[in-house]
Amino acid sequence: MAAPSQEYLKTKVMTASPEMLTLMLWDGAIRFAEQGKEGIVKKDIEGSYKSLVRAQRIMTELTANLKHDVNPDLCGKLAALYNFIYRRLVDANLVKNPQLVDDALEIMRHQRETWALLMEKLAKERAGEARATVVANADAVSEAEATEAGLAGVVKTMSAALPGRRGYPAFAVRPAAVRETISVQG
Repeated sequence: MAAPSQEYLKTKVMTASPEMLTLMLWDGAIRFAEQGKEGIVKKDIEGSYKSLVRAQRIMTELTANLKHDVNPDLCGKLAALYNFIYRRLVDANLVKNPQLVDDALEIMRHQRETWALLMEKLAKERAGEARATVVANADAVSEAEATEAGLAGVVKTMSAALPGRRGYPAFAVRPAAVRETISVQG
C-alpha cells in the first residue's frame, strides 16, 4: 500500500489542470536541481547524479510537450532554452560543478515564475468570462420571467432607464404572483 503522502500526490496530479501540471513539473525540476547541487557540494556523487538526472528528465518532458503546431516560433525559442538548461544539468552532472547547476536554476526559476504569472492571468480571464456568462444568464432569465408575467414592456422601459444593464432589475418590478405572497406583517 502506498504511503499517504504518495496517495495525496497521485490525487493532486490526477486532478490538476494541464497548466498546474506544468507548474508542478517546474517545481520538481527546480527541487531536483537544488538537491543535485547540494549533493555536488557535499561530495555525494550518487545522490547528485540521481537528482540531476531527475531534473534532466523533467526538462525532456517539458520540451516534448511543447505544441509546435500552435506557435512554432515561440516553441522553437522555448525548446532552445530548455535544451540549454538540459545541457547545463548534464554538464554539471559530468564535471560535478555546482556553478553549472546555478546557471540552469536561474533560468528555471525565471521560467517557473513566468508560468505562475501566466496562470494567474488566465485565471483572471476565466473569472471575467464566467462573470459575464452569469450576468447574461441572469438577464435572460429575468427577461423570460417578465415575458411570462406579461411585463415585456416594463423590461424594455427599465432597460432604457438603466443603460449598461439588460433586463430588469429584480428589485424594480415583481411579477403579480410574487407580490401576492409578500406580507408586511411577516
